[in-house]
Amino acid sequence: MMNYSQRVTLVENITKPGYLGEEIAGTKKTVVPCAIGSLTNNEQIGIFGKYNQAAFKLHLQGIHKDFESIEFEGIERSIYSKRYHRNSTVVVLT
Repeated sequence: MMNYSQRVTLVENITKPGYLGEEIAGTKKTVVPCAIGSLTNNEQIGIFGKYNQAAFKLHLQGIHKDFESIEFEGIERSIYSKRYHRNSTVVVLT
């Protein structure tokens, strides 16, 4: 059983049809529970091809597919990889 004691904010861009395609109309933020995990040595070599000490993974409770970035501890971070495992979303951040 994983301990989802941390909180993270998912940032989703809301789009609307525009003149040259879709335009970003605003953002929607959702707070979800998460757990922090570290990457194993094999995962670091497999994902990055080198050791990246700043990289970690977040286990988000539930399946979340429509978000572009994450705010974690007050800093907006980009997503390197997204995977779905059972009833959680695993996100690799750098």
